[in-house]
Amino acid sequence: MIAPTTRGEATPLDRSLTRSDNYFEDFVAGDVIVHPRGRTIGETEHMALTNVVLNTAQLHFNQALCDADPKTYFDGRRVVFGGLVLAFVCGLASEETTENAIAELSFDEGRHKAPVFAGDTLFAESTVLETRPADRPDAGVVKLRLHGKNQRGEIVLEIDREVLVKRRPAPTPGGTR
Repeated sequence: MIAPTTRGEATPLDRSLTRSDNYFEDFVAGDVIVHPRGRTIGETEHMALTNVVLNTAQLHFNQALCDADPKTYFDGRRVVFGGLVLAFVCGLASEETTENAIAELSFDEGRHKAPVFAGDTLFAESTVLETRPADRPDAGVVKLRLHGKNQRGEIVLEIDREVLVKRRPAPTPGGTR
């Protein structure tokens, strides 16, 4: 139990759990958000998820196949499962775009533009394509184009997503949110 406090003293419950700059009203069509973090995909993560989802595409897990025909199979390198690439890129974009989201509404027009290999580092960039009211008063819809890039700046993933994002809370008496 949290001890009572005097007026004006912050309690752990008073602290916001999310950023204050990614509510529906903060998104403007045309804005480009370059997400600050990168994430290197390790061999263990690549193989673990490939196995967990029972991926049957041998290009992801069969090194002998890749070695036997390196001209066909990316100089003998296994390609990281695209679901992992999507998950990492969405995660890298989440703090700035979906931390105040209520729901992911859609992922459309997704394309893997270049292969990703274990050891590659992914980065994310989001472009706000559109904002529009939602069917509920406490949120709006934000449409984003999400790009995943590798350490060389090459686009490896492109996908459009629509997110239901909370509207900024109304100020409470006393000027706090």
